[in-house]
Amino acid sequence: MSPEPRPRTVELAVSFVLRTGVVLSAAIICLGLALLAAGGSLARGTRIDAAIAFPRDLAAVLSGVIALDPASVMLLGLLVLAATPILRVAVSILAFAIERDWRYVAVTGLVLAILIVSMALGNSM
Repeated sequence: MSPEPRPRTVELAVSFVLRTGVVLSAAIICLGLALLAAGGSLARGTRIDAAIAFPRDLAAVLSGVIALDPASVMLLGLLVLAATPILRVAVSILAFAIERDWRYVAVTGLVLAILIVSMALGNSM
């Protein structure tokens, strides 16, 4: 019997990034929900959409997080969740480079460039 092959660096790095991103995002969203409940908005029976102002840009999210605004904290959790796959692609580039797999570095770099360009174009429209 041949021994099991060792997991590749890429697979380990990607799984770590994905797991960490999802857990971190869930924790941040739960913190936002706890802040919302602690603020009494849920206890008073107030409609949530009327009780909290929704931040519209990254600066508003960051200033709201500093002020412990529940909507901003929950939105930060969603932003972390959305950024997780992009970070996964960036980590894959590094892991492929460590393994000296230059073909996959190039392909994954192209995928990352497409993601960045599409985000930039999506924000400008």
